[in-house]
Amino acid sequence: MALSTPATADVLLSRVVQDATEPLAGSISSVIVTVLTATILSTLTTQRVLRVTDWRTLPPVAWIVFAIFLDSWLFVFVTAILKFGVGLGASFGICQGGILLCLVCYVTTKLIYIFLVEKAYIIRQSSVPTGRLKSKLYIFNLFGMLGIYVVVSILNFIFRITRQHNGECVIGMQRVAMIPLISFDLLVNVYLTILFLMPLKNLRKVRHIQRNAANERLRTVASRTFIGAVATTISSIVNLSVLMALDGEPGWVCLMCCNVDIAFSAIVVFWVTHKD
Repeated sequence: MALSTPATADVLLSRVVQDATEPLAGSISSVIVTVLTATILSTLTTQRVLRVTDWRTLPPVAWIVFAIFLDSWLFVFVTAILKFGVGLGASFGICQGGILLCLVCYVTTKLIYIFLVEKAYIIRQSSVPTGRLKSKLYIFNLFGMLGIYVVVSILNFIFRITRQHNGECVIGMQRVAMIPLISFDLLVNVYLTILFLMPLKNLRKVRHIQRNAANERLRTVASRTFIGAVATTISSIVNLSVLMALDGEPGWVCLMCCNVDIAFSAIVVFWVTHKD
């Protein structure tokens, strides 16, 4: 039988300490949420793939949906290895990797902004046909908002919280970065929501004059996108507000909340687009 080296003993001890800092209920909940999120993402992606008849004719919004699902699934996969394989409390570097993954996930899952911008363009384009790069509103929505979002995101990478206490990994973001992020998230989603409400208002005005399949479909798309925008806004702001209020939270809690947020957003995106 091989003898344990001091280094091996230290690793085992660190894992024992780490496991002791996380309650059993938390460990079970983390496993359940991770498995459910991965299953949901895989199922939704499969459903979308099966509906594709010709990949060459897929519209941009469909590719954005696939990108959101893929990015979300990769986050769940990588964080599961980090959480259940390596252990967030194994070292300060691993703990720091946890918050960086959370930040990268949050930043990249904001592909949903591009998704909403694209949906707003599709809805408005039905009444005023204009090419994407010829539409000043589309260019402003895409590049203007994303430019500001990049700046706000950089603040969160700079002012992140990473600390270890008795083997427990605590991660989060400082308020100096969280407040601009929450404010920006709220303002952008309110603005995009207004873009969806305006076509709905116009459609209601003309529904007695011209009621056809095209208008009905447009009304459905606008209504679903509006509801989806509101739902994802509430989910995102609640998650960020809790994170800010706690001024850092155990790594396993942060990752579990991220998984829940990801699963919810994926379901909303699928629901919004499943009739497209």
